[in-house]
Amino acid sequence: VGVGGSGKQSLTRLAAFAAECGLFEITLARGYNEALFREDLKRLYDLLGKDNKKTVFLFTDAHVVEEGFLELINNMLASGMVPALHAEDEKDGLISSVREDVGKAGIVETKENCWNFFIDRCRDNLHVVLAMSPVGDNLRTRCRNFPGMVNNTTIDWFTP
Repeated sequence: VGVGGSGKQSLTRLAAFAAECGLFEITLARGYNEALFREDLKRLYDLLGKDNKKTVFLFTDAHVVEEGFLELINNMLASGMVPALHAEDEKDGLISSVREDVGKAGIVETKENCWNFFIDRCRDNLHVVLAMSPVGDNLRTRCRNFPGMVNNTTIDWFTP
């Protein structure tokens, strides 16, 4: 949390590099909506679970085109996964992508065990950074409406 220009994004990029993590950030365009945001999150979860890459997801207050985005972020912070993000056929593809690793881990290769393994791998590889500004009432309102932003994070205050 810090005003614009205090170095939130720059420090996040440096920390991701130092921790040997990839950096994932959405790119806003005209007409960007929750459906496109969900598609971006699917790409993120492919990196995390399928490709097994440690990744920092940088999300700024400028990325909040719709407040519904924060509901998805709140779910990510609370459980590590976005409910109903993947359709059943997509889930089957993700499950088959981790089936070999599930067997190597000595876990019985059931559909449910493979899905839980995928979710656990995503949780282990995901680092969410919310770069928000304290100016105005937006942050206060969002923290009240989405308690995961406070309860499941560590808040660093950047002062100019």
